[in-house]
Amino acid sequence: MRDEGYSAEQIAAYGATAQPAIAARMTPHLRMTLIGAACAALGVLTSLAALLTFPKFNDRDTGAGWAIVALITAVLMLAVCGIQVMVWRRAMASWRGVRIQDLRGERRLSWITHLVSYAVVLVGMWACLAGSADAGWSATAGILLVVTMVLIIAGQVLAGVQYLRASGPPGTVPAHMRRLVRRAEAREGRRLP
Repeated sequence: MRDEGYSAEQIAAYGATAQPAIAARMTPHLRMTLIGAACAALGVLTSLAALLTFPKFNDRDTGAGWAIVALITAVLMLAVCGIQVMVWRRAMASWRGVRIQDLRGERRLSWITHLVSYAVVLVGMWACLAGSADAGWSATAGILLVVTMVLIIAGQVLAGVQYLRASGPPGTVPAHMRRLVRRAEAREGRRLP
C-alpha cells in the first residue's frame, strides 16, 4: 500500500544521514503518538478503578471478569502505544542525525504493532461494553468502563495505528479521494478513443 500526499522526490531514503525535512514533517506524528500513549495510560487507570469499584451481586457473579479483560486490553494498548512512541523516537533521532541507523526493523515492528492494535481495541471495546452492562450503566464501574473504552479507542487512533513511515499521513480521506479521482480519470482515458 503506497501512502499518498507526497511526491517521490520529497521522500528521502530511510536511514540517510540527517534528514531535517522529514524530521520537521514527522514531529506532529510523534506528538500525536505521545498523546495517544497518555490516553492509553489513563485508560489503564480508569479500568483499574472500574475493577476496584465493580459491584458484586452474589458469590457466583462473573461480571468482574469483563472488567479484568478491560484492564488487560488497556495494558496491552498502553504497550502498543509505548512501542509506537519508542519506534518514532528512534526514527526521529535517526532523521535528525543524532543516532544514524537503518530503520527497516523498526518499520516492520511498527507495522506489526499497528495490526495488533486493531485486535486489542476490538476486544477492549467488547469487554468494556459487556462489563458496563453487567455492572449497570449508571454504576460507577459502568461509567468508568465506558470512559476506559473511549480512552482505549483514543490510544489506538492517536498512537496505535501511527506506524512508522516517512511518506506522510496514511489513508486520509483527501488522499483516498485523490486516488479515486485518478483511477476514474485513468479509466475514462482508456475508454475514450
